[in-house]
Amino acid sequence: MKNEKELYLSEQPLTYNTQERLEYLKEKISIAPSLPGCYFWKDKKGKILYIGKSIQLKQRLKSYLNPEDYKHYLLLQKAYDVEWIITNNGNEALILEDNLIKQYQPPFNVRLKDDKRYPYLCISLNEEYPRIFLTRKYKKDGNRYFGPYTDVKFARQLLDLIHKTFPIRKVNQELPLKKPKRPCMNYFIKRCLAPCQGNVDKEEYQKIVQEIILFLEGRKELLEEIIIKRMNEYSSQMQYEKAAIYRDILLKLKQFNEKQDVIKPGNPDQDVITIAINEEFNQAGAVILEFRNSKLISRKSFSLYVPDNINLNHYKEELLSSFLREYYLNFLNPDNFPAKIIIPFKVEGISELEAFLEEKYNYPIKILIQKQSSLIQLAEKNAELLLKERILGMKNKLKKEALKEIQKLCHLNKIPEIMECYDISHFQGKEIVGSGVRFVNGEPNPSSYRHYIIKTINDINDPAAIKEVIYRRIRRLKEENKVFPDLLVIDGGITQVNAAYKALQEHNVNIPIIGLAKKREEIYFPFESKPLKTNPSSPGMLILRQMRDEAHRFAINHQRKRMRKNLYKHILDSIPKIGSERKKKILKFLNQKPLQNLTINDLIEIEGIGKKLAQEIINKIKESEVHYGEL
Repeated sequence: MKNEKELYLSEQPLTYNTQERLEYLKEKISIAPSLPGCYFWKDKKGKILYIGKSIQLKQRLKSYLNPEDYKHYLLLQKAYDVEWIITNNGNEALILEDNLIKQYQPPFNVRLKDDKRYPYLCISLNEEYPRIFLTRKYKKDGNRYFGPYTDVKFARQLLDLIHKTFPIRKVNQELPLKKPKRPCMNYFIKRCLAPCQGNVDKEEYQKIVQEIILFLEGRKELLEEIIIKRMNEYSSQMQYEKAAIYRDILLKLKQFNEKQDVIKPGNPDQDVITIAINEEFNQAGAVILEFRNSKLISRKSFSLYVPDNINLNHYKEELLSSFLREYYLNFLNPDNFPAKIIIPFKVEGISELEAFLEEKYNYPIKILIQKQSSLIQLAEKNAELLLKERILGMKNKLKKEALKEIQKLCHLNKIPEIMECYDISHFQGKEIVGSGVRFVNGEPNPSSYRHYIIKTINDINDPAAIKEVIYRRIRRLKEENKVFPDLLVIDGGITQVNAAYKALQEHNVNIPIIGLAKKREEIYFPFESKPLKTNPSSPGMLILRQMRDEAHRFAINHQRKRMRKNLYKHILDSIPKIGSERKKKILKFLNQKPLQNLTINDLIEIEGIGKKLAQEIINKIKESEVHYGEL
């Protein structure tokens, strides 16, 4: 079997133009400097395909001329030029690379999806009476920001929890007012201290704000200690209204904390990062577990854009490296940075990123590799589950699009929520059986599958068999007063569809019906000889084909089971020593065993079967003329 490199070379023979282009690239790279900087590959029209960085530009670019993975093969196939920008050091190259990728969005680069849209929780410390609110813009304005939150729903729930727990104002207005006004409903339901009316002094209000900060930092034990202390102080001073405020906060915090799992890693402040991939859907995601003060305070997930037609398993290092660069250069909150970043494997650019973070925050942040740590395993489980959720959402979206396509293809009045498909199977004109499968919202519904033993014909006549099956199906639905399907699909062409349609006419029911021919995946409508040509790989056709294949599989399996059962009966009836009771036991056992793998040891497990009788049964099986391997 060819590897990726051999496959590429066999499919892409070097033409004169290709050789000429590669010679130009080699010559261009030969004059590249051995200095830090960024490089970008361009296509024939000058569009940037890929942007990278290196502390040794010339050596890095040379490696592209002998690519080791399929992504670089594809890149080299499309590249017509390469350019570079030198920098003073690796740190500057790191920042330049990030800026260029964000500006040009090259198709071969990994990057975050929707990277500018993640919200923060902002506490407006630049106001005399601060508020807390959601914002998607991070500014250096003296306010305190928490986030970003990749789950917007969670961010809103957290904001709602804070407003229900801490009596901080919600209304956006400039305080203090020149003329105090009547407080809003939040004051009367004890969710605001009404600074708009002048009911609370700045010092007391600031205490509440600091408690919210402690809560968002995850310092819950310290927060509880402070609240208990303040509650007791106000109670001892007989300021019972203020004590009641802190009592209510304490109760709500305890209720919230009881629902949280507390995990204590070895180091109090660290981010644990990993990625998950799904090759089938070409999807990748990253997860960050944030530990502060020895507790897990946040889980953040990010969807990654990845180039098409690449092997994601060979791409993990670049996925993680690109994510680290983009996240810590753009999203790290300076009020919430970790002492350590834990990753599962080594990636390029770690030293440059460490140097950049230390220079930016004036604090050393170490990036450590821990392949088998329990925290990495926890992060991996979270990443896999979140990626599955995302893919499930994609599949559901595709299902909706597919059902809309089927509605259009089949000229239906509504989206087909319930569809049924029917097929016929026989063995040389004998053991004729029919099968029906039901799909609900584009998904198989096995509990509604049905088998039919054909009763009206004894020879090969698929249209007549289909007509019988559809007639019986509609009769049963009418008798049981059940809902008719939105679409009937017949495995076959125009003759099968016409026969099935006649069965519907005999019941005087009008159900949309089509035939799906295997050869060209064309759709047939009743009494229309010219079929509808389709795209077999479109989402709607994939569902119709899946239904057809499922009906065929179900029919074949049922037909083989019947033949196997008849064969068993024939064999056992030919052995005088086997009576009716023993025959029932043997048949029950044999129905679960393929004959070609049957042994004497298998048979003697049946009550009343000894080695001699078991051997006789095996001999009879061998004498049979039926090809057991197909049964």
